[in-house]
Amino acid sequence: MPTLIFTEALLTTGLGHLGRCTALAEKLLEEGESSIQMILHTDHTSSNWSFPCQVQFINWKDKNQLKNFLDEYRQITDLSELIFYVDSYLAELEIYNTLKDFCSELICIDDDCRLDYPTQSTILNPGYPGLYLEYNTKKYKILTGKDQVLLRKPFREKFEIPKKNNPPQKILVTLGGSDPHLFSEEILSLLVKNFPRIEKHLVVGPGFTNEMKLKELSNNNTFFYKNLSAIQMRDLMIQMDFAITAGGQTTYELDQCKVPMVMIKTAENQEGNIRGFVEFQKGQVVSEPKELVEMLKNNFFHSTYID
Repeated sequence: MPTLIFTEALLTTGLGHLGRCTALAEKLLEEGESSIQMILHTDHTSSNWSFPCQVQFINWKDKNQLKNFLDEYRQITDLSELIFYVDSYLAELEIYNTLKDFCSELICIDDDCRLDYPTQSTILNPGYPGLYLEYNTKKYKILTGKDQVLLRKPFREKFEIPKKNNPPQKILVTLGGSDPHLFSEEILSLLVKNFPRIEKHLVVGPGFTNEMKLKELSNNNTFFYKNLSAIQMRDLMIQMDFAITAGGQTTYELDQCKVPMVMIKTAENQEGNIRGFVEFQKGQVVSEPKELVEMLKNNFFHSTYID
């Protein structure tokens, strides 16, 4: 059935939603659905993104722009036969209600019961968080759990995973599309000071505002990456011995690549995801960067290796 996927990629929201909506589009195409469009509200954040389907760039969260788009689209397509997916941090309930009126099925991708979504919608919580939320199962159809995770194609393909070094020789730091808390600076500073001989591989998101500062904090064993494709990100991950990561979508990609990781919460909607990894997979978590040094020392390193 023809499908529209409404999502966003902004400096303020990062790339998590775009990543899983890209994975969703890939999955639908693989299942034989040929008529898929992504309706994307973005700034320059997604300028280097690779899309698997047709994309229209519209601020669909503005009710006037949305109405104009739907009215024009209705001239060429029977909207009553369409499925709409919506994945947003920012869209208001009024927008969801409007979309519900124009489609045969509305699927709301959710992390943390963000809204009281329209009655008879489907709620897709792709991962652990939905296991901890009290969704109204009489009002909604609920799809959740790790088996619902949306992974981009390179992470679902068969690939070889090299043997890991223990203690780690290569540490990946990936904190998402933006870094409002400037955790990257504190983490890099701690790693350079306490583990100078270890390779530090830091992924700089499009919303980072501190690239010059990060370069000042680096040493000769520090490497930076920007605008990686999904396959480039996967190939980087599988070379790593350990990762320090935000608690969002990237955790599932690292898990698929069998990279041991420690999580740090960078946004409130990551709480359930982190909890799931801790409870179901004995994942490790720190509440602030300064806890990383002791955790790494206790788990991996002897003093003779650190100095």
